Amino acid sequence: MHTLWLVIQREFVSNVLTSRFMIGLIVCLLSTAVAVFVQVDDYEKRLAGYNAAVREAEAEAQEWNLYYNIKPRTHRKPNPLGIFNVGAENFGANTVTIELAKPVFELSFPIMGEPAQKRGSDNSFLSMFLSIDVVFIFKIILSALAILFAFNTISGEREDGTLKLVLSNAIPRDIIVLGKYLGGMLSLFPIVLISLIVALVIALSSRVTAFDGNDISHIVLIFAVSLLYVSTWYLLGLLLSIWTKSPATTLILSMVIWVMLTIVHSNMATIVVEKFPPYQSKPEAEFVRSAGDVWDQFRKERDTYIKRRGYENLQDSIFWEPGADSERTNRFVTFFSYGMHNLHLLEGYIIRDVDKADTSIFQEILGYQEPLRIAYADKVEEVLNKPAEVRERNAKFADALSRISFADVYHFAIGAIAGTDRQSYNNFIQDSRVYKRKIVEYLKDKEAFTSRAWFSNDQGAPDLTYLPVFQYRRLSLSESLSRVYIDILILLAWNVVLFMAAYVSFLRYDLG
Repeated sequence: MHTLWLVIQREFVSNVLTSRFMIGLIVCLLSTAVAVFVQVDDYEKRLAGYNAAVREAEAEAQEWNLYYNIKPRTHRKPNPLGIFNVGAENFGANTVTIELAKPVFELSFPIMGEPAQKRGSDNSFLSMFLSIDVVFIFKIILSALAILFAFNTISGEREDGTLKLVLSNAIPRDIIVLGKYLGGMLSLFPIVLISLIVALVIALSSRVTAFDGNDISHIVLIFAVSLLYVSTWYLLGLLLSIWTKSPATTLILSMVIWVMLTIVHSNMATIVVEKFPPYQSKPEAEFVRSAGDVWDQFRKERDTYIKRRGYENLQDSIFWEPGADSERTNRFVTFFSYGMHNLHLLEGYIIRDVDKADTSIFQEILGYQEPLRIAYADKVEEVLNKPAEVRERNAKFADALSRISFADVYHFAIGAIAGTDRQSYNNFIQDSRVYKRKIVEYLKDKEAFTSRAWFSNDQGAPDLTYLPVFQYRRLSLSESLSRVYIDILILLAWNVVLFMAAYVSFLRYDLG
């Protein structure tokens, strides 16, 4: 154990006293600080937009004087951990408008009436700039720094004759490998820790940034996984240092692999899948037409029911008191709201002189018609979500290809831990659909569809006292671990494989 500590101490001191340690520390701190300043500013703007959107939605809710008018919105609250890993925070919709007869969907092209809306700028250059965050800095700079610390651990000492001198002291080779690994990681540890502390201090300096206990536990996990990632690169550099004869060769080979794994591979995987997607989908225009066909089926079924009840249309089902002043043709007005290409079908009613009208049959028909409309909206939603499902399957395939690189494994792991990955965004959209179903169940419990308050408040306003409120859900630490454990195991497996390869290779190392 004493010998091991001497090797660790020697490796640590030799790394810390070099210029690369100070340069690496300064570069990492400065780049981290700049990235955090940018992300904090972006977070403040997104949070301000979120708060403004919530206040606007609350003001609109005060104007709901009919059950028909209910149109709540779900809002994706900015994630403070996005300061460390922005991920999908600037991707996709921030708000989903819930309307009973409107499906919750997303198409790849903007369309009028789409329920999912995005707040903020769509500037692609700005989005690219904002993607530089702490994790991006760690992924690129810390991995390069680990390579620079490890490339001459064996080949460098072999070249200057130090290694032969060390081995002449009868120090076991396994002790040397383990000591060099632990000493190298011990010298990288303060760079990772100080960089993360600086990021945390800058983030907390904002007047709107606050981290709760759950956030702190996630940050600790991000730190641990970052160390595991740096360890992977250090072990790779150590292995290449054993395999090559000169440090120059080690450095060149290491940097080629670094460029391939951190920059080229993931982009190539994404481009290849985009050009040659394994899962094909019909053009979205065909799904739009299919959605229109579903609404045609709704109209036929609705009209059939009305005629079976003995009426040609809804207007005929309303009976008026004798002597009403209004002209018959002006007493009842139906207004429609069509999305482009009939993606949704909203329908409302204005009844003049409603106090002189017997609407009992009309309400009965609405009690059949509106739940039917909602059911058909769900069918339309299934149709319109198919392109997004295919895109998601292709994206997951690209992710699987990208996981060949442990740099991308690290990227996916941190995104899942921070709750800023694509799956977290998909969860928000899915939670919005679940919230819509809760609204529907609430209205059914209130018998709102057969209520006069659906179309008129002359006999009382609708009861919205316990209307469900959307709560944006953040993952607990255990939930995050259940999503990220495979990526962590992959990084652990890489560490074990690389360490064992370095260990076996050094046992057979020939100084000649």
